[in-house]
Amino acid sequence: MIAVESQAVGTALIIVSFFLLSMNVDNFYFIIKNAIPKDASDGFTVPDSNAFGQSFRDYEGSVRLSIVENTYRLNHINQTYDFVKRTREEYAKLNKAEMSIWEAIELLNSFVDESDPDLDEPQIQHLLQSAEAIRKDYPNEDWLHLTALIHDLGKVLFHSKFGSLPQWAVVGDTQPVGCAFDESIVYHKYFKENPDYNNPAYNTKLGIYSEGCGLENVLMSWGHDDYMYMVAKGNGTTLPSAALFTIRYHSFYPMHNKGAYQYLMNDEDRENLKWVQTFNKYDLYSKSIVRVDVEKVKPYYESLIKKYFPEKLKW
Repeated sequence: MIAVESQAVGTALIIVSFFLLSMNVDNFYFIIKNAIPKDASDGFTVPDSNAFGQSFRDYEGSVRLSIVENTYRLNHINQTYDFVKRTREEYAKLNKAEMSIWEAIELLNSFVDESDPDLDEPQIQHLLQSAEAIRKDYPNEDWLHLTALIHDLGKVLFHSKFGSLPQWAVVGDTQPVGCAFDESIVYHKYFKENPDYNNPAYNTKLGIYSEGCGLENVLMSWGHDDYMYMVAKGNGTTLPSAALFTIRYHSFYPMHNKGAYQYLMNDEDRENLKWVQTFNKYDLYSKSIVRVDVEKVKPYYESLIKKYFPEKLKW
């Protein structure tokens, strides 16, 4: 480990020297962040089989840039407080379908996430790759394995059974509505076309909320995170609160990646945040060129589903 850290520090010093000469601060930050191996910086090793090296969530270099940017443009324009409140009330009825967890996984097989600059493959492999990577490092936390498997199942919202919602209402990073949009949010410029941007009731730091009110009391932009949270809770899952928090906020990158909106959190949120941050490493870095053998691992995950969920769920 000492050798690895020394090599990382040496690499970092070379980069510091180069960019101090060029004064390109933005490029300096990006490259130094990606030059230090994950095992040297935070105890997490990026697997050799991952598909993207050290570079993930690359909104500049992605070959899918125009698709990704347009998805966020539509998201930021249309995700208003009123839209979210109305849509959440509709889907909270859980009257769109009745199916098992595994049936929902198979339903996602034809779906490609247009907000993801890294991944253009069907979702089932991403779910299994995330779950298997966590299973390897946290063998005794079976609830975390299952959380990884189901974290994106809310993306069934794109399907005709669920109203064929547009991708801007299903995928992408999430953020609170009803208060100011933090500058750290990706493609922030498009919020200027959102009606809430100039609404004095919603465009201040706290907006309609109070400091420390807790994320449970904050309305988030609508998408697959909040929907899967509602499905799990509404069907009486026995997963722990940390699992439900992870499902609900895994796309809340401004919070768990940038440290924004901390003033809305309470003590329970801060305690659960560490699990979202742990999970996020596997959500990103398990995107692999090595396919998971679905039939081989299916019995294990079916046993977890049986442990934590009823056989059929209302969606």
